[in-house]
Amino acid sequence: MDLLRVLEYPQMLGKTYLDHAGTTPWAKSLINAYAASMTDTLYGNPHSEHKPSRDADARVERTRRKALEFFNADPDDFDLIFTPNATGAIKLVHDCFRDYSSDPDGRSWWYGYHKDSHTSIVGVREGTENHRCFRNDREVDLWIESRGLGAAAAHEVGLFAYPGQSNMTGRRFPLDWPVRIRNRVKAEVYTLLDAAALASTAQIDLSDATRAPDLIAVSFYKIFGMPNLGALLVRKSSPVVEILKRRRFFGGGTVDMVIAVNDAWVDRKDNLHSRLEDGTLPFTSIFALEIAIEIHENLYGPAPMTFISSHTSHLINLLYDSLTSLHHSNGVSVVRIYKDPTSIFGDARLQGATIAFNIQKFSGGLVSYMEVEKEANEQDIYVRSGSLCNPGGFATFLKFSPSELKEARLWGHKCSEPEAEFKGKALGVVRVSLGAMSNEADLERFVGFLRGTYVDRVIRRMKKSIMGVLRAR
Repeated sequence: MDLLRVLEYPQMLGKTYLDHAGTTPWAKSLINAYAASMTDTLYGNPHSEHKPSRDADARVERTRRKALEFFNADPDDFDLIFTPNATGAIKLVHDCFRDYSSDPDGRSWWYGYHKDSHTSIVGVREGTENHRCFRNDREVDLWIESRGLGAAAAHEVGLFAYPGQSNMTGRRFPLDWPVRIRNRVKAEVYTLLDAAALASTAQIDLSDATRAPDLIAVSFYKIFGMPNLGALLVRKSSPVVEILKRRRFFGGGTVDMVIAVNDAWVDRKDNLHSRLEDGTLPFTSIFALEIAIEIHENLYGPAPMTFISSHTSHLINLLYDSLTSLHHSNGVSVVRIYKDPTSIFGDARLQGATIAFNIQKFSGGLVSYMEVEKEANEQDIYVRSGSLCNPGGFATFLKFSPSELKEARLWGHKCSEPEAEFKGKALGVVRVSLGAMSNEADLERFVGFLRGTYVDRVIRRMKKSIMGVLRAR
């Protein structure tokens, strides 16, 4: 791995990058192969009919199949719709359900989501007045075993969304909920898996379509670094396909005919991805995706995500052990880790390569999460801090009530201009996340930074102050 870092990731030289959950660095060979590919062949807009355009269209479809294969998804069982990112995929689902429910022959819809969801999953609730936040796994399990009691009614459709992995703590969620919902819940409830965080260091395996979610959102830049693309994967046999086809908006390339003058008539394309991919696709970015998959296999083996999962699971367990071993001289833990009770570091089924934490002072109070990120940044160590676009997880672990959060907002705190704390409570956390090219040297440097900066900091400052006074005399 050390040699691979030198050869393939020269941009990381002398730096400790620990924000892979945001995006992972791209490989040098990916950039070189992409540049060569784009200068060897002439490509045109896929909506035209000349040879450069036909070549572009063929390559887009080849990449679509390759992306499906990357997730072990049979093209006969799944379609893949390119989107700007995972949020774009989630918003597309929201728009389709909203438009379906507003049709004269449509049905109202219910929406449920897990409290540990990304902001984008929470935002889907704005499309319906009938929604519920499940506060823990037990509530989800009880709802499933009750056959969906208290959720979508018989005359409604429903959508249940949850993350494959918490983007805050790295905790991984049960992947059997979709099939259990399909088999147990009486109402017509579909499932949406936000796999953006999970897919970055785990194999998304859709080889058994009967057990798969109806809808899966992914972000490719979290896996490969580039391109900046996402996708919505759709289980073709699911009736949710008909809901997706009821989206009202249409753009260039999504229709077979439009009448604009003296009538308002449109004949939409029947193929799902053609119907939902508006305008000219970012085809040059899609070409980069094809190469990114190939390079990933060249660098990390024929089953790259299996290797990466094992590698990052081992590293995050080492880091967890190192962080929990840090103590001040009075016995107070230096690192307060926010961890779900079901998570086991080192077990890739239950925990991803992410740790959320705050730094505790000698006195037991917390160092500002913003200060930790700033001081790490000064040492070329790059972490993420804040509420991490996970409002439910943030509020739960930092013990904020809705009224307290509203009060904090009136006081001046907001995501874009955060405050460190409110009424003695931290308004954010620090997050470290590992990726394919992370190594033990990254961990050693980060732990060394924490030890040298925060362990017994107050005592060191007092000694320094006393020495200054003595010298002055």
